[in-house]
Amino acid sequence: MGITVPTLQRLEAGDPSVGIGIVATALWLIQRDGELGNLASPEHDKGALEMDIREAIDLGRSRARASAEARLHKTTSKN
Repeated sequence: MGITVPTLQRLEAGDPSVGIGIVATALWLIQRDGELGNLASPEHDKGALEMDIREAIDLGRSRARASAEARLHKTTSKN
């Protein structure tokens, strides 16, 4: 492949800083280059999906907190 041992180790560990050309070459060598399309496929990006879920949960909590504060402010301003 023409890469250093440390780069190969990073590739094997799934390090995202490894160049896509190296990844493509490695997949081609093991006859799995058909998987290249899945690398950029959002539905296969578990890290991004988990991050989206965390953001949605945080947004829901923020909205619930804001709503509760608005109701509290509304009741205290009536009294």
